[in-house]
Amino acid sequence: MLIVGEIHTGLLPHSRPLTPEEAKAALSLAVGETVVQWARPVPHTSSATLLHGVDCRLPLGPKPGNRHTDGEAANGTVRAVGTVCSRAVLTGGHLLQGSSWTAISPPQHPRRMPWSYYLARPGTLETIGNFEARRLAEGFLVAEGRRDRAGLLDAAAIARHSITDVLSRSVLDQRPPIKTGSTRLRWAAIADPGSGNAVAFRLVGTDRRRMSMVTGLIEPEHVAAAAEDLAVHDWLLSAVAARIALAKIGEEPRHTLRTLRPVVDHLLHLWSAGARTSRDLEFMWDSLERRPGLTSQWRSMTERVRSQIDYGAADIAAQMLDMMEQRQRQTGGAGDPYYR
Repeated sequence: MLIVGEIHTGLLPHSRPLTPEEAKAALSLAVGETVVQWARPVPHTSSATLLHGVDCRLPLGPKPGNRHTDGEAANGTVRAVGTVCSRAVLTGGHLLQGSSWTAISPPQHPRRMPWSYYLARPGTLETIGNFEARRLAEGFLVAEGRRDRAGLLDAAAIARHSITDVLSRSVLDQRPPIKTGSTRLRWAAIADPGSGNAVAFRLVGTDRRRMSMVTGLIEPEHVAAAAEDLAVHDWLLSAVAARIALAKIGEEPRHTLRTLRPVVDHLLHLWSAGARTSRDLEFMWDSLERRPGLTSQWRSMTERVRSQIDYGAADIAAQMLDMMEQRQRQTGGAGDPYYR
């Protein structure tokens, strides 16, 4: 079985974190469906899962023995029919994600079946034609570079759909405390009990990421949750790194303080790598902590942010004392209103 998906992650356009009650109301995307919330280690809210029916083409990667992935669609496609899951996720009342995923399975019938057949298998696409998990995974990860992408499964559009209603809520004041960009993680996981566990994570440009995984048999939703967990922490790393780059460290202490203070107020407490990852997928974090070492990078950056806040505050305090002492000398000391 092959499981694929895409996640869009960004800062909620609101000046403060949503309370649990506000988060629950904002993520109520379907009438009568339950919104799930966790309080620890970081507040986490997940909307009900929505289903989207699709009849589309799935891109194929290169054939075995050919390492070249053709962006001209020469590798071909496979037709698939079924449903794709999506949901909105809010972490810490601040970080909003739109997530989509589906499991792709081999064909059970040689032709397309009625919709009732596919609706009875929620969150599953069934191919009509050959099923090659590795080629489908490789093709999906690079599908956005193909010329024929308009006719392919659009996991990005489905992920965006799940957060459109959230972003239009009247409770949001459209004044985010930090100006940051968003990131997109496209992922594919081959569930093969005969293969060893493996994971690879790659940055593609400034805002796109790819993650591929091989695991044993597992629930598709568990893989989606692990990918969402990874996407949140990758976004945190990217956002804090961008603020550090803008802080002009060593040049303007006041500008550095103004730039980094919102990071301390709104982001540093949100790191909880692996908190939403099931035990069956803990190997993902074990591998990523060894290389590239996400938590090590986070600790290094947070220590730098906190030290710059401390140094900047101390420097400004020293400047104020110098000004007060200079004024005291100019007024003769006793007449200075600061020292009465």
